[in-house]
Amino acid sequence: NGTFITKWGFEGSADGQFVYPAGLAVDSSGNNVYVADSYNHRIQKFDSNGTFITKWGFEGSADGQFDSPLGLAVDSSGNNVYVADTSNNRIQVFSSATPSTSSSSTNTNSRLN
Repeated sequence: NGTFITKWGFEGSADGQFVYPAGLAVDSSGNNVYVADSYNHRIQKFDSNGTFITKWGFEGSADGQFDSPLGLAVDSSGNNVYVADTSNNRIQVFSSATPSTSSSSTNTNSRLN
C-alpha cells in the first residue's frame, strides 16, 4: 500500500554510506541486499535490515575494480553477483560469498533510520 518502512545510509564514503547509489539487487532468500555505490566505485552488501556486511571494489579498470557501476543482479542460486561496470564497458561476475577483490576499511559505521 506504499507505507514507508525504513531507510539506511547517507552521503559519504565510509561503510554503509553512498555517493550516487544507482543499482540494487536482493538475493533469492531475501536476506542479502547488494548496492552499486556508483561514485564510490564499489559494491556494498547489507543484510535485509540494512546492517553493513562487506564491500568490494574501488576505482580502476583491472579485474575487481569499477568505474561507476550502475546495475546489479544476483543469480537464482544466490551464488553469483553480476555487476554492470558501466564506464569500463563490461560486466563483472563475483561470488556472493567471497568477493575476489576487496577494499578494506576499519570504519564500520552504518546507520539505519
